[in-house]
Amino acid sequence: MKIPLWSRLRLAPRIALVVVGSLLAVELVDEAMPLVIRPQPIAFFQRDWLVDTVRDIRDRSIAVPKAERPALLESLPARRWLDVTQLNARPDFPDTMHAGAFGELSLQIAAALGLTPEDVMLMASELDDPGRSVRSLVIVLPELPAVMMVDDIDDQRSNMLSSDLRVGFRIGHEEWLVVAPKSDGKETARMIRNVVLPLSAVLVIALFSIWVARGVIRPLDDLAAAAEKLGRNRELSLVGEFDAPELRAISESFNAMQRRLKQFVDERLQMIAAISHDLRTPLTRLRLFAEYVPNRDQRRQLLSDLSDMETMVSGTLTFASNQLEEETPSAFDLGSLLISLCDTAADAGCGVVYDGPDHAGLTCRPVAMRRAFANLIDNGCKYANTVQVALRDSLEAIIVTIADDGPGIPAAQREDAFRPFKRLEASRNRETGGTGLGLTIARDVILAHRGHIWLDDAPTGGLLVTVTLPKAV
Repeated sequence: MKIPLWSRLRLAPRIALVVVGSLLAVELVDEAMPLVIRPQPIAFFQRDWLVDTVRDIRDRSIAVPKAERPALLESLPARRWLDVTQLNARPDFPDTMHAGAFGELSLQIAAALGLTPEDVMLMASELDDPGRSVRSLVIVLPELPAVMMVDDIDDQRSNMLSSDLRVGFRIGHEEWLVVAPKSDGKETARMIRNVVLPLSAVLVIALFSIWVARGVIRPLDDLAAAAEKLGRNRELSLVGEFDAPELRAISESFNAMQRRLKQFVDERLQMIAAISHDLRTPLTRLRLFAEYVPNRDQRRQLLSDLSDMETMVSGTLTFASNQLEEETPSAFDLGSLLISLCDTAADAGCGVVYDGPDHAGLTCRPVAMRRAFANLIDNGCKYANTVQVALRDSLEAIIVTIADDGPGIPAAQREDAFRPFKRLEASRNRETGGTGLGLTIARDVILAHRGHIWLDDAPTGGLLVTVTLPKAV
């Protein structure tokens, strides 16, 4: 829902308006509730009248047989204002009052009935907020004045305010009467009201808070997703315009940064690709000339150097192009791929062992995935005698580990191993070959599939490469 002028407001005024709106909504609910559920009645009892009425009820009750007592209690004149209940046991009041004004009232009723204080029970519940009372409010006054102020009612020394006043007294060996203000039958509704009011306040504040929070968090989520996508791919991931001026400025700056970064990277990759492409012609010409070198050893050395240069050019072109990333994802059997790569490496003389299922389904870019794992297995074969490839298939991801018994890579240099054209002195030299792009290309492919790759120490003392790939791209 579009609110006029809302998109022009900054975040601080928005939050202030939401706080004020929440308070107003809570106040409106509080004011509207009495229109739905009628407030509790308020009964004013003059103290002497209440004592005389209780005595009259008791006198009438004991003057008739027990069987006729229910009918008598229904016909009492005081039933207009009071409810009278007959019990066959002592009332189980949760609290009794024997101090202050209510205590004096209890003693006065006992004296008027000619009973001991233990035979009269008086319960009066006090609330901090009488407006939230479930039962009728009762105000007992020493006398009914012509004019009464609220301060006079609150004077507990003489006036008594209770949300649940009950008087119980003995009329027989195991017979008691309980006198209470007449009920209007709305106690359950008021109890629901007392629960609904705080819940509605919490709900209103929560809804307004979630609405504002979503307006702030959604753009941040979009920025985080765009940044993650930009880090994995080389294509722009522009974010849309947001409502708040601050967030709009952030999105515009972020999009401008993406464009500058892409232009910067594309220019340099195009330069590298152009140089690598142009080198192919002179390399082909040099290979032809090398075939005619009379000395066999010199010819073999020249052809080996030219092969290394062609490998470097091919790897550079692959790294600089988007060919692998532009491939369409499809269903692929990663288990079969690893078995095939291990068999090929074993035929070439490498001690490769595969451990895992024969089949492991994965949605990926097949050509890119083959290139990535071929680079990882070839790296292990170059620098170690034995390579152990293991695959573990779970419900959400596939985990592949490649461990070798070679010299490994020191922990301080493992991040540098993923840098393009980086050759680590401890484990790589001219005799092993390589362009310094194998791990770089492998990591780009893994990251493009929302996977993770990291290096660690292998149990055999060499290098352990762990790759985690989610089941869906």
